Amino acid sequence: MQEIEFAGRWGEEFGRFGFECFEDFFDYSDGRVINRNEKRDVIAFSLGKGGDKKDFFMKRFYCPHFKDMLFTFNNFGYVCSQARCEWNNANILLENGVGTYKPVCWGWEKRFGVERQSFFITEKIRGQCFSDFVVERCGHLERSQRERIMGSLGQLIRRVHDMGISLPDLYVWHIFIEDDGCGGDDLAVIDLHRMKVNVKNRNEQIRNLGAFDFSMLGEYFDGEIREVFLDAYLGRDLQADKEAISRKLKNRSMVLSKRRRKPKY
Repeated sequence: MQEIEFAGRWGEEFGRFGFECFEDFFDYSDGRVINRNEKRDVIAFSLGKGGDKKDFFMKRFYCPHFKDMLFTFNNFGYVCSQARCEWNNANILLENGVGTYKPVCWGWEKRFGVERQSFFITEKIRGQCFSDFVVERCGHLERSQRERIMGSLGQLIRRVHDMGISLPDLYVWHIFIEDDGCGGDDLAVIDLHRMKVNVKNRNEQIRNLGAFDFSMLGEYFDGEIREVFLDAYLGRDLQADKEAISRKLKNRSMVLSKRRRKPKY
């Protein structure tokens, strides 16, 4: 059994280019693979020409583990594909005013009620990956600009947590930033297939912050700039817990450092 769902009128748009069934999407090969592992890959592709050209990303999931299927059930209360899970999560963020990629469509193929493979397509997100941004522009920004960006990011993550959402994959390279040229920065989060909803456990949030701390390289993020981020995240109501929260997130960051090779960007 196969199923495809589109946002808005995207079904008509893709139909113009011959996309009709599940295989037309999932087996599409005229794209560039930008990320791949055993269970999923991501390809970038474009449709149309000139002013009608549109850029997309497609994430494809292959034969998910039972734990992945159990995760989606626990998150939403019903069995859904990995692709629909990310579709749901992206729409939850957008409906609450949090920037992320805009969903175009998702589809899945299942056998005997079990997901075999699925895909999730989004429009190309505006802006630049934050890890690329800091490498290219960090040395050219005034200290006040860097502090403003990190303050905005801290406030954004706090807002996400206040919504009862956990982002286990909160890393520098999963943040996008768009400088509007007027002193303001639009921020977005990506890679949402492990995002959790209805989270009330503070330790989940600490793990998110620890992951982000782990991903911040010292050559771009010194102690003071990390402090700006944390203070913005805490706001006034959590300042009394600052020492305990800081200690816990540092401990989590150290755990990740022992398990994984330090990232490079």
